[in-house]
Amino acid sequence: MLMIISPYFPLFAIAVFAFMIPILSDRIGVPAVVGEIICGVIIGRSVLGLFTGEEEGIAFLSSFGFIFLMFLVGLEIDFSQVEVHGAKLFVFGSFTFLLTLAISIFLTRQLGYGFYMALVLSTSSVGLIVPTLREQGLLKSEFGQTIIISAFVADFTTMLLLTVHTLYYEEGMTWGMVLIALVFVLFFAVYYVGKHAIWHYPERLSKWFKSDHPSEIGVRASFALLLVFVVLSDIVGVEAILGAFLAGVILSILFRGGTVLEQKLYGIGYGFLIPIFFINVGMQFDLWTLAGGGFYLVPLLLLIAFVVKIVPSLLFLIKYSLKESIAAGVLLSSRLSLIIAVAAVGMELGVIDTAMGSAIILLAIITSICCPTIFRRMHQHQRGKEKKE
Repeated sequence: MLMIISPYFPLFAIAVFAFMIPILSDRIGVPAVVGEIICGVIIGRSVLGLFTGEEEGIAFLSSFGFIFLMFLVGLEIDFSQVEVHGAKLFVFGSFTFLLTLAISIFLTRQLGYGFYMALVLSTSSVGLIVPTLREQGLLKSEFGQTIIISAFVADFTTMLLLTVHTLYYEEGMTWGMVLIALVFVLFFAVYYVGKHAIWHYPERLSKWFKSDHPSEIGVRASFALLLVFVVLSDIVGVEAILGAFLAGVILSILFRGGTVLEQKLYGIGYGFLIPIFFINVGMQFDLWTLAGGGFYLVPLLLLIAFVVKIVPSLLFLIKYSLKESIAAGVLLSSRLSLIIAVAAVGMELGVIDTAMGSAIILLAIITSICCPTIFRRMHQHQRGKEKKE
């Protein structure tokens, strides 16, 4: 009835919820994104049935919100750490991911699932890991950046493998796979041009990207860069989130330290677009399908989800204590945005059924609540122990 009054009512309602959720989530001690998903479950098809997520504008804004989230994830990577530590962090992250994928493939095959399910369980959530590390003051530390790079490698490689697997599943071994290289060609071309532009016109570009420009040219350029990569990715058949991620990485490499621009982009993303995505995820969640035959999957998925991350995290013992290594593994077990996206693609391809898809969303909700909380407590205990010593 209310939607008849105005087609904008669903968007208005979501905007109100998006405003209230961080306040309530902070009081009960859970991440805001978890509160947004739970809110979506309540108002969506599983409980009250007020909205479906397919209302005018909501579906598009939700999709673009996820793309923008992956753009901001790429922007969060601190490449100054690479200059300090060389390629060691990426090599370490790569070994960690390869071990994760190997264990995941082994365990999922024992359960009768294929490679796609192993990819699902190999994901992490940079979008959750970064704010958790920021809250603990670890974002710029070597330990924090090692965790971020490990998550970054996991998410980036998963997206790349997902793209290749999807193309192969739909079309087989075709020239379409070669077109994936075009996205990376664009990446290096933009990096090359941008680097030389900064060298020749440092003051002008600095003014655009590091201060308040009356025309907001930095924000406009950021969106243009994002959409160039997204459109090209879509044209060549690559997942748009991979292009968005690469666009964020480019901006991070070329204009790191542009705090004013970053704050504006974070405001647009976390203040409006991204909450719509997470609330819509909750609205799409099918609780009754899960209750009809998918609940038994959740404990098993949780066990595998922790094993495939905590066991490889023992590689952290090379430089850190056992407690820090396990804490890193627990935080890397956080899964939210990417695992939901991978599950959605899997359901579209028919390699994941609805019950498994709902179980994966519940897995994401549980790990996004538990893992950052456990990490905080382990790190606070470790910090308190160090102060006593």
